[in-house]
Amino acid sequence: MKYSVQRHAILLAALLQVLPIVRNFLANPATANTFAFILKWSVGGAAAVGAYDACSGATAPIFVTATNYSGTVGVYFTNNIVVTNVPGDPGAFFNLFNLSETTFALFISNNVATNVCMPPGLTFKCLDVSGQKYFTGSIYGTPTTAVTNFFVHFQAGYKGQTPVETTNFFTFSPTAAVSQPVITNQPIVGATNLVGTTNNLINVVAGTAPLIYQWYFNTNTAVAGATNATLTLTNLQLANSGYYRCTITNTAGSTNSANALLTVWQPPVITNNPAGVTNVAGGSAGFTVTAGGVPALNYQWFLNATTPQSGGTTASLNLAGLRASQSGNYSVIIANLAGSVTSSPATLLVTNPLPPAAVSPVLSGSQFRFTFNGIPGLTNTILTNSSLSGGTWGVLTNIPPPANSNPITISNALNLPNLYYRLMVTP
Repeated sequence: MKYSVQRHAILLAALLQVLPIVRNFLANPATANTFAFILKWSVGGAAAVGAYDACSGATAPIFVTATNYSGTVGVYFTNNIVVTNVPGDPGAFFNLFNLSETTFALFISNNVATNVCMPPGLTFKCLDVSGQKYFTGSIYGTPTTAVTNFFVHFQAGYKGQTPVETTNFFTFSPTAAVSQPVITNQPIVGATNLVGTTNNLINVVAGTAPLIYQWYFNTNTAVAGATNATLTLTNLQLANSGYYRCTITNTAGSTNSANALLTVWQPPVITNNPAGVTNVAGGSAGFTVTAGGVPALNYQWFLNATTPQSGGTTASLNLAGLRASQSGNYSVIIANLAGSVTSSPATLLVTNPLPPAAVSPVLSGSQFRFTFNGIPGLTNTILTNSSLSGGTWGVLTNIPPPANSNPITISNALNLPNLYYRLMVTP
């Protein structure tokens, strides 16, 4: 019995000496073509075995984060796998395999960074956070090819215990074709509204979403808050007239809409009405109105609201050689494409002029002559009568309206005795 105990002690000592060699051999993936799993055992010597034994009763690791992964080719991707309940000592491990059908191949273990077993463009790195009792694995990068159901297998545990395992897969779809914005319907080029109304300028755009809009006024002034396909302008004023365009942008580029000219119209507005005028017949009178509006204004002056005045098509109406028949109320209708307005009436009063005095009466040979200054623009009529106390005044002559007040000479035969002469001006 004594010798048997001694022999067992010697055998145990020998096994303890070779055990690290066996473990290191199993841990080297280069020594095997296929394997179900690989554990990284880096312990050696009797002290390590003791540490191993001390870990044998540890709590099983827990995968806190381990999910399937999906994304799009060409888009940066990152995700973490976290395992807790591991003390960060050599007795714990965290391994990663990629899975093809039922065969594990390619291997990453603690503190090794590589992209061998990741889809192209992605990298996986294991990190043992010493003293924090957890492992973390980070998958990061930009996938460059489409991958469907690329399986990865994770293990975590302690030597001598059944590991905790999980299998997940990658799905990366091809990058969707991104088309630059294309405007299929331009905003209306010549939109016209009245002051105070609302106008909508609309772009219809084709292109890959998301699309970013920005409207501009008169080429380069960004319209605040105008970031939609439709630009709505409310309570339009004259200052809103101008050119509008929209820039549409996505990841493929940007495009500009055509310039749309918005014209804001304002119906005529009178700021100063014409004033009344009084003058004698043969004189002149003028009326003026002040008004604004867009587009251009048209004018037409009227006498007593019904009789259009020839040439009265501007903001001012000028009358020369006044007649009594021209007395009345003058008004003007102002119109443009946005509307019309009528001024208040201005009254013209034409009074009779004082007749001119006859001067320098003389007898010359067989004629009687006298001179007077004619009133321009009026008919000057010479009347005669044989009696101042009765009788009838007859017309000797009518002098057409002179252009100026130059002297006019009247002559009559002396063989018509006892005649009285009278000058009458017809207003």
